[in-house]
Amino acid sequence: MSISQFKVSLERLAVAFQERACRCAPAAGPMNVRAALTLAALACGALYLGYLCILYLTQGALIYPGTKNQVDSVAPRPDGADLFHISTTKGNVEALFLPASADASATRRPAVIFGHGNGEVIDYWVSGLRGFQQRGVSVLLVEYPGYGRSTGSPSEQSIRAAMDAAYDRLAADPRVDPDRIFGFGQSLGAGAVCLLARDRPLRALILQSTFTSLDAFAVSHWAPGFLLRDHFDNLSVAKSFPGPMLVIHGRDDRLIPWQQGLRLASASRHATFRLYDCGHGCWDPERLPFWRDMTPVLLQAGILSPDRETELRSRNDAPVVDRPAHVNSSIRSMAYAQYGQAVASRSRIVK
Repeated sequence: MSISQFKVSLERLAVAFQERACRCAPAAGPMNVRAALTLAALACGALYLGYLCILYLTQGALIYPGTKNQVDSVAPRPDGADLFHISTTKGNVEALFLPASADASATRRPAVIFGHGNGEVIDYWVSGLRGFQQRGVSVLLVEYPGYGRSTGSPSEQSIRAAMDAAYDRLAADPRVDPDRIFGFGQSLGAGAVCLLARDRPLRALILQSTFTSLDAFAVSHWAPGFLLRDHFDNLSVAKSFPGPMLVIHGRDDRLIPWQQGLRLASASRHATFRLYDCGHGCWDPERLPFWRDMTPVLLQAGILSPDRETELRSRNDAPVVDRPAHVNSSIRSMAYAQYGQAVASRSRIVK
């Protein structure tokens, strides 16, 4: 039985106990009604505690489903790519280094560390970030412990250790300018990149389709946040990160509402928020204006030089809400009001 099915069963059982108590009322008197209601409350409480136990024990499978993905025994190796084997105290992980295009002008080039979503592996992204390479930026795809061919188990602590070790390996590479390393993460990968930003000096952050923290998901599953073993508190990183930050979200994201992305961006004085017409984790840089939106952020961070600005701008006119993170209070209030109405509407449907 899935978590959602368990929640529906819990609701139905509570209704059944209430109906039974009401039927007993005329014939059995007030004392029996109170006893029935007490029994119903105790039964519902026991079921809820059982539900929390199941949720606590299965949270690893819910947060890290990509550990079940089947991959080839040998990692993909595009031309010019290097496979790093990185040892940490939590396991040995893979990281695939995709160098910037050979026609890039500088010898030591900027690099981006990429964190993928929780249902993916680095194999899926071998060609997906080629646009960075074409723009003179090397790419490092970091695998999580327990994913793909990497050993260990995924957790906030082990992913943090893997990201830190991968950064150190990348910064020591003679092809990379260690002063121009930035992070890009999608969904859970943005949480991994934010963990890295706590420990290492990233020049900029690009966060796509991500959350303020996993505690928000606990609430949506009728559970207190303290039951979570991993929290991925992206909001606190957004508040303290000193460099430029680009936060991207899909208007039609059904997994993580776009208002969470807006809240992340609004927490920083250096962030820009972009709302695209797409769903969760959408990656279509040829249709969406990602390159156009990324360029000013990396220019501001000193990662790219101004003479490459024209080349890096997208010529695409896909729909986008061109709004900075520090929107005025009336626009922000309207956005949260819309979110509140949507939540209330969903609540009425459940009832």
